[in-house]
Parts: sequence; structure tokens; C-alpha cells
Amino acid sequence: MASEHLPVLTGSVVELLAPAAPGLVIDATVGLGGHAEALLRAEPGFRLVGLDRDPAALARAGERLRGYEDRVRLVESAFDQLPAVLDRLQLEPPVAILADLGCSSLQLDTPERGFSFQTEGPL
Repeated sequence: MASEHLPVLTGSVVELLAPAAPGLVIDATVGLGGHAEALLRAEPGFRLVGLDRDPAALARAGERLRGYEDRVRLVESAFDQLPAVLDRLQLEPPVAILADLGCSSLQLDTPERGFSFQTEGPL
């Protein structure tokens, strides 16, 4: 991926979730970290746990969220494992949960992953 992905609904996500601050926010599909970054920038009272099953996406999210380390925890996990993750980390109930379901930009933009509809790649 040559450029950094910019999520389309960032403004709406911040507008809807910011009133829940302060507290723990879960980004159940953190992907490349765009929504997480916007929420952390907009609300200093937010702490965030980001889940993603894709280690490559988590690594990219970690790079993007550098500077927020004291407020962020990234976990390699599918979103349907959220209750177990919260139990394991012994965290309080979240004030908000975001799940941006579907294919990520990283999946679509990397032909080797087999999701691209723009270029040839393995299935």
C-alpha cells in the first residue's frame, strides 16, 4: 500500500462516540488504526483496546498509534472474542464499541491476499 488509508466515516464515528468520554473504547476491528487515531486525538479521556485478527494490520495500527501508547492496547483477536479478551485483560466495561465490519483496505489493496477485485492474485 503506497498511501495511508483514510477511513470514510471518521467524522461520524468521532461525533457519535466522543460524548461517551471519558472511558474505555473498544475498536473491535482496528485494522490500520484510522478510527482509533481519530478517537484518541479528539478525546484525551479515551483509552482504547483495538482488536484485529490480522497481525499485519495490527503492526500498521501500532505504527499509526505511536504516541498514544499509554492509552492504547492492541490485541490479535477476532471481534467475536471480545468478551474473552475483556476478561483476560481484566478491564472495566467499555463506554463505546466500534466494529467496522467488512474487508479492510489492506486486504483489498494487497493482491497476494486474494481479496482484490482490481488486480490479479491468488484466491
